[in-house]
Amino acid sequence: MGETYLTREGLAKLQAEHKSLLQQKRELTEEVSKAAAMGDLRENAEYHAARERLQHVSARLAELDAKLTHVRLIDELEVKAGEVRVGVKVALEDEQTKDRFHYMLVGPDEADPPNGKLSIASPLGKMLLGKKPGERFTLTLPKAAVPYRIISVEQR
Repeated sequence: MGETYLTREGLAKLQAEHKSLLQQKRELTEEVSKAAAMGDLRENAEYHAARERLQHVSARLAELDAKLTHVRLIDELEVKAGEVRVGVKVALEDEQTKDRFHYMLVGPDEADPPNGKLSIASPLGKMLLGKKPGERFTLTLPKAAVPYRIISVEQR
């Protein structure tokens, strides 16, 4: 698994989810044990439901463990001035509509475009990486090609 880029806020959210899932796992493990003690497991719906929930929780825990092992805090990254990288704020202009957009580039786990957080794994995020203020590029989407201009790049 590659690096997981997170802000301090994003790290706190993943850690809180991890803690909550550990508690759920303990509770579900008890449920599975109690349901198993009820007898015939082939026809024990409670057992199968608890076991399925436990599998989902365990899978998400494993995913979070892998991510948390490879965390790089965006706040601590050294970023080359004037270049779009994870952790910077970028202002763009759609050259057709003249609409302006402001985004902070973040890792996929924190992406929230309506709130100004754009994933570096998104098509637009990928196109922005390495660009500088004033540069123009065209984002080709399945139904359109959108020309953009980078207005500014600022470090956090």
